Amino acid sequence: MQNQGTDWEKETSIDNMGDTLLQAMQDCMMDDRQLDALAIMNEWVIDGVPDPCDGNYEFMFMNNMTLNA
Repeated sequence: MQNQGTDWEKETSIDNMGDTLLQAMQDCMMDDRQLDALAIMNEWVIDGVPDPCDGNYEFMFMNNMTLNA
């Protein structure tokens, strides 16, 4: 059961990252900053695949060090 929670947390993190980058890209386009929008897109798009979540990619996660004292 522990692994299910971890998988859900990772999927949520990936979804949040994609949503955040999309919103930032849209904001740049609205502000007439196309080069900034392109730079943001290049952070998400890999080898021309429109969305890494649609391809065969593996996201790597580090342990959460913020909770360690």
